[in-house]
Amino acid sequence: MTASALLRSRSGYLPDRTIHLHPLARCNLACKHCYSTSNPKASDLLAMHVLAPALTQLRAEGYEVLSLSGGEPMLYPELKALTRLARSLGLRVVAITNGFRINADFGDLIEGFDGLAISFDGLKEVHNRVRCNPRAFDMALKGVAYLAQTKKPVAAAYTVSKESLRDIPEFVEIAAGLGARAVQLRPLVLAGRATEDYAGHALGKTDRHRLWLIGQALASAYEGEIAIHTDLAHADDILANRDAFSGVLEGCAQRLSDLVNPLVITPRGEMLPYTYDFPRAYALGHISDLADRNLGTIREVAPKLRRLLQAIFEDIEGQDDFIDWFAYARDVGCAAGPLDVSPAH
Repeated sequence: MTASALLRSRSGYLPDRTIHLHPLARCNLACKHCYSTSNPKASDLLAMHVLAPALTQLRAEGYEVLSLSGGEPMLYPELKALTRLARSLGLRVVAITNGFRINADFGDLIEGFDGLAISFDGLKEVHNRVRCNPRAFDMALKGVAYLAQTKKPVAAAYTVSKESLRDIPEFVEIAAGLGARAVQLRPLVLAGRATEDYAGHALGKTDRHRLWLIGQALASAYEGEIAIHTDLAHADDILANRDAFSGVLEGCAQRLSDLVNPLVITPRGEMLPYTYDFPRAYALGHISDLADRNLGTIREVAPKLRRLLQAIFEDIEGQDDFIDWFAYARDVGCAAGPLDVSPAH
């Protein structure tokens, strides 16, 4: 495929076509900001007999990476079978975990991953309070150290809130010292439990500008030692790169991965574009539809996504702000409503 053809088939800003799979809702923690409201008593779970045919078809649809979340993916009872299947299909397998099971006792499960990210919400005091567990921070640090020692690629996914923003430089120093290869700075998203338990800690415009500057400064300071990525982009840069969505905007998407990247799969098997909490008016159906190649719902959603993206780019025009793209797309989708973005006749 030529470079121009590849660009025209892009479906988003992610470099790889990614499936964000939440195979279960259960977690050993009940964090205050959890977008999926996971907790120790949650029971929704996708069995392998449902996942296997869906993943096979999604690989045929062009997806390259399987990214596991949850719930806590290390609690998934068929994890070894899942990672083995995904890798046999040619998918690169990664996950984000709270770190409690990242140790030698679970080494056989860890081997199934090409890389892992351990989630943090700040330094010890903030992290443990958000996670509602006094051991959470130490267990996460031990997980990073264990993976680094075993040469397994490890990153830290750091949720940036009003109370964790100031601690980013110190945290990056700690992560680099433990051997993490990257730190992903992710603005707090008000979804799920966060809308009630952590709403006052979302970043404002000034905070986002500050986060961007901190991220750029740290990326420069630690260049060659640890990669720093900030999940923000200036409105001008988003507009300048809108061709990344040409497959949707021009109606030339040939495969599902040309249309949606990332594709989110919930513990109930719903397929959604971009984020776990994306408006259900844009749902792409259930993964069981993939086994039968029943793509009718996907074809129905494509025009809605095109109109939504057009609305987003119009809304961004002229803004002087740093934007969390996926959260912004969700917010515009919620505000527009399904009737406002239905296909024109």
